[in-house]
Amino acid sequence: MKASDVLSTSAVILGLLHAAPVIAQEAPGERTEDQEVVTLGEIVVTAQRVEENVQRTPVAVAVIDPDALIRSGVSRPDQLTNLVPAFVGQEAGGPYQTYFVRGVGNFTANPYSDPAIAFNADGVYIGRPSSSSGFFYDLSRVEVLKGPQGTLYGRNATGGAVNVIPARPVLGENSAELVAGFGNFSAIEAQGAVNVALGDRSALRFAANIMQHDGYLSDGTAEQDDWGARLQYLVEPTDSLSIRLAADYSEQNGAGPGAYLVGTFAFAGPAGYVLTPAPGVTDKIGLHSPQTDAVLSSVFNSQAGRVLEPLGTFPFNDNQYWGVLAELEWSTDAGTLTVLPAYREAELDFLFTAPAFRGGRTVEQDEQFSIEARWAGKAGDRVDYLVGAYYFDESVEAAAQFAQLVLSPYQTLVTDTESTAVFGKVTFSLTDTLRLTAAGRYTEDKKRFDGVSETHLLFCGNPAPPQDFCPDVPLMPFFETAEELRAFYASNGIPVTPVPLYVLPGFVDGTPFVLNAPIPINSKLDNDKFTYRAALEWDVAPRSLLYLSYETGYRSGGFSFARGLETYLPEEIKATTLGSKNRFFDNRLQLNVELFRWKYTDQQYSQFGYDRGNPPATVFVTRNIGNSTNQGIDIEMQWLATPNTLIGTTLQYLDAEYDSFVYLTPNQGLPPNTACAFSPTTENGLNEWRVDCSGREAFNAPEWSFNASIQQTIPLGDNRIVLQASTRFRDDMWVAPDYQPWALSKSDWQSNLAVTFDHADGNWFVTGFVNNIEDNRRITYISTTPSVSAVTAMFSAPRTYGLRVGFRF
Repeated sequence: MKASDVLSTSAVILGLLHAAPVIAQEAPGERTEDQEVVTLGEIVVTAQRVEENVQRTPVAVAVIDPDALIRSGVSRPDQLTNLVPAFVGQEAGGPYQTYFVRGVGNFTANPYSDPAIAFNADGVYIGRPSSSSGFFYDLSRVEVLKGPQGTLYGRNATGGAVNVIPARPVLGENSAELVAGFGNFSAIEAQGAVNVALGDRSALRFAANIMQHDGYLSDGTAEQDDWGARLQYLVEPTDSLSIRLAADYSEQNGAGPGAYLVGTFAFAGPAGYVLTPAPGVTDKIGLHSPQTDAVLSSVFNSQAGRVLEPLGTFPFNDNQYWGVLAELEWSTDAGTLTVLPAYREAELDFLFTAPAFRGGRTVEQDEQFSIEARWAGKAGDRVDYLVGAYYFDESVEAAAQFAQLVLSPYQTLVTDTESTAVFGKVTFSLTDTLRLTAAGRYTEDKKRFDGVSETHLLFCGNPAPPQDFCPDVPLMPFFETAEELRAFYASNGIPVTPVPLYVLPGFVDGTPFVLNAPIPINSKLDNDKFTYRAALEWDVAPRSLLYLSYETGYRSGGFSFARGLETYLPEEIKATTLGSKNRFFDNRLQLNVELFRWKYTDQQYSQFGYDRGNPPATVFVTRNIGNSTNQGIDIEMQWLATPNTLIGTTLQYLDAEYDSFVYLTPNQGLPPNTACAFSPTTENGLNEWRVDCSGREAFNAPEWSFNASIQQTIPLGDNRIVLQASTRFRDDMWVAPDYQPWALSKSDWQSNLAVTFDHADGNWFVTGFVNNIEDNRRITYISTTPSVSAVTAMFSAPRTYGLRVGFRF
C-alpha cells in the first residue's frame, strides 16, 4: 500500500471521528440508580512536565502500567519493543542499548556518542544508554513519547523520550507489597516495596528487585543477573510545600547479551557477496559452543595467512550504578515552583565477544550532575504557562580494548559535556474549547574530547593480496594494555612497526609483522540550537480532543577517533502531527488516532572509512550523511465490551524512507559489501567507494506493527479468575546498513497467555504465564565483521513460562 493512500484514508478516519461525536457521547448505556457503571479508568501523565489526563494531552504518548510491565517481563528499556509498536530497542555490547522510535535513533553505542531517544528516570535525564537499566520496578507507569521533544526535554530527544516514573511514598499509609516468580531457564524474579508513614506529614518508601535467568543460548550467554534498590523520603511540612529525597543503587552482572554466528560471507563475482550459513549452528547455539569453534577454526584469513581459532575469553558484566536526587515543589496562589537537582555515577567493567572479538572490554567511569527548575502558573483565566531552566554536566572516562583476532585497537578517552538551556510554554484559551500553545527552548552544548586510539593489525608478508601462508603466526591475544600486546609479539620475534600501512617497506614473503597506528584526538565542539513547538487544540466534545502540532528537535554533535573528521554536527528533525483522542459510549470505548510526518536531516551515521590523516587510516567514523521522511498513522483502541471484558489494539503504519543516504567507504580492491548502488571515487584524493542508499527503507522501521489484547474477568464470589491473552506482529525491518539479505529481520508474531486467580480486593494473586508461545526468536541486531568475513545476530527472548505470586498488606 502506498503511503499516500494510507494517509488519505487516515484523514477520512479523523473526519468520521468528529463528524458526529456529540451523538456518540450523548447516548450512554442504560443504568439504574443502584447499578454501578463500569468505565475505562483515567490515566494521569507528566508528558508535558505537568500532571494531566492522558486523553487531554495533545501529544503522542504510550502509557504502560506496572502490571503490563510485570506480565511482559520488562526489566530493561529495549524490552518495551514488545509493548509499544512505535518503539524498537536493541541490546548491544555489554550494558549498551540503542533505541529507535519510528525509524529515528542512534546507529552506535559508545562513550563518546549520544542517544537520539531521551531516557528519563524519575524526572532525571540519563546521559549514557549504558546506564538505563535498573529502574523497572515499583513503578507508577512508563511513558513513551513519540516524536521530537525539543522544548520540554531538550537535547538528544529527536525521536522521542522514555519516562520511567516510580511509585512515590504515600502519606498516612503503612503497606507492603511483593511480587515473586520463577520460570524456565532457571528464572527468578522478585520485586517488592514497603511504605511507612512517619506521622501525618512524611513517609518512607523502600523498594527492591532482582531479575535472574540462565542464558538463552547453549554457551550460557544471553544471561541476566541484575538487582537494584531504591529509597525515598517524602515530607510535606505545609500544605503548599513538598520535599522528596531519593537514592537508588543497582548492579548488572552475569554474561550479559549473547549472539550466534549466522555465517561467513565472500565475494562471488557478479553475484556479489554470498553468505554461507554456519554449519551446525542455529539461533540457539552461542559463540562459545563447540559448533562455533569448529566453524571459526575452518575459516582462512588472508590478512594473517592462517585459519582462525576459537575465541577463548568469555563475556561478563560487572557494572554498578547509583544516584541521588531531591525534588522540591512549592505551590502558591501565583503558581508552582519545581526544583530537581540530581547526581549519578556509573562504574562499568564489561566484556563482550563476537566471531572476530576475543574480547571487547571497556572499563568506564561516568558522572553526571543536573538541575532543573520550573515555574508553572496562570495569567488570568485564559493563559497557562510554564518557564524553566536546565543545567547538565557530564564526565566520561574510559579505557577500551577490542581484541579481534587479526587487529586490536586500544582506546583511552576523557570526554566532558556541559549543557545549559532555558525553555517555556504558554497556552492561550481562545475560547472555552479552543486553545493555542507555543513553546520554545534555547540550548547551548559545550563538549571536550581527549583520547588516543592505538590500532594494531597483524599481517603475513605482503599487506596487499595475495597474502602468504603463515600457519604458526599467533593471532591477536587478549591483553589489557597495548604494552603487553607489543611485548608479546616482540618475544615471538614478530616486529611491531609504527610505519603507516601505505608506506611500508618491502617485507620478505611469509614474514609476519604487526602494524601499530596511534591516532591522538584532542578536540572541542560547541553547538547551540533553538527548538520550538506550536499546537492548536480543539475540544470537539467533552470527551473528544482534536490537535494539530508542529515541533522541532535536535541531537547534539559528537566525536570520532578520526583525524580531520574529529567532530560531526547535530542532527535535526521537524515533525507535523494531526491527532484525535476520544472516549465514546459512556466512557467505555477509547479511540485515538494520530497522523504524523517527520523530516529528519543531517543524520549521524557510523561506519568504517578513511580519516583525513597523512597518510589516512581506516577508522570507525561518524558523519552527517542522511536525510529521511518518516510518516504514517498510529491507531489505539480500548473497548470495555462488558464490565468484565476489556479489548485493546494498537496499530502503526510507518513509511520511513531515505531521501538521501550517501557515504564513502575504503576501496581496497573488492567492491563494498552492500546491496546499495556504488561507484568508485577519488573526490578526497583517496581511492574510495561512493555508496548511495537513497530511496531505501530506514533502519529499525517496520512498515506494519500491531498489538492486540483481551482480558476476561470471571467473578467467583470474593475471588476472581482473570484470563489475559495478547499478541503482537512486527513487519520485516532492516537492522544493518548494508541492506544485504542477511540484514533483514523477518516479520513475526509473538503471543502471550496468562491465567490469574486473585482476591477481588487485590490483596493476593497467583498467575501462570507463557510469553512468546510461538518461540519466535526474532533478529534484533546484525553485526557484519569484515576482518573475519562473519555475520552474527542478536535476537529477542525465546518462549518463557512460569508462575508468579503477589501479596499486598
